[in-house]
Amino acid sequence: MFYRQLQEKFLALATQNNLLDEEITIKTKILKTAEAIGNPDRQDYPLLKGKEFLMEATYGEARGQAYTDAPSEFTGPLADIIRLELKDTKQRALFIACLNAIMRYLEPELGTVHCKNNEPEECATEIGEFVEKLAPSFVGLVGLQPAILESLAKRLGPEKVTCVDRDEEFRGKSKFGVPIVWGDSKSMTDMFVKADLVLATGSTIVNGSLPEILALAEEHNVPVHFYGTSVAGAAHLLGLNRLCFCPT
Repeated sequence: MFYRQLQEKFLALATQNNLLDEEITIKTKILKTAEAIGNPDRQDYPLLKGKEFLMEATYGEARGQAYTDAPSEFTGPLADIIRLELKDTKQRALFIACLNAIMRYLEPELGTVHCKNNEPEECATEIGEFVEKLAPSFVGLVGLQPAILESLAKRLGPEKVTCVDRDEEFRGKSKFGVPIVWGDSKSMTDMFVKADLVLATGSTIVNGSLPEILALAEEHNVPVHFYGTSVAGAAHLLGLNRLCFCPT
C-alpha cells in the first residue's frame, strides 16, 4: 500500500509537470566512497566499509541518491522507473534515487545529496540536540548510524537508548554502551512498546522495512523521525517527519 501510494504521487507529479510526455533520460551510477561521503575523521560509517553504497540519479543538474546494498545502473525514460514493481531492493533503490532527483529538480532547496567529510557528525550533533529538547524517556534508533548513536548516548545516557540493526557484524554487541539488537519483527515491536520517540534511517524506504515502521508507529502512537537523504522525496510527498541538518 505504501509503495503504491508513493508511485501514484510520483506519477501525478510527473504528469502535472509534463515530465512523462518528454523523452527524459535518467542516469544512475554507483558512487565511489570519496564521492559519497568524502574523507570524514571517524571511520566507522557503513559507507566506508563497502557494505552499502550510494546510488545517484541525475536529471539535468539535479541529483538524487539512495543508500542501498543492491546497487545498479540504469539509463532510460522516467516512465520506465515509475512502472517498476518495487518488489525488491534493487528496484526500490532505482525508484528512490530517481524520485529524489526529480524532486530536487522541482524543489531545488530539498536536500537529496549526502553530506560529506565531517558534516555527518555535525548533523548527528544537531539530531542529538533536537532529541534532547523533546526530553523523551526512551529513544529507539533504527539503523546503526554511529555518529547519531553516540550523540544520543552522550546526551540522554545509554540506558535510555536502544538500536536495532540487521548487520551481522554487530549482532549481540553494544556500541557506546547501547545494545545493538537484531532488527527482526519482534525486536522492532519491543522497541516501539518501550520508546516514546523513534529515529529511523531513511534507507528503510529502500530495504522495504519503512511500511512496518509506520504501522508500528501508528499502532503504538509513537512519533517517528526519519534521517538522511534517501527518504527526502518520499517524506516531502507523503508528509513524513525528516531530520537532515547538513544536506547538499
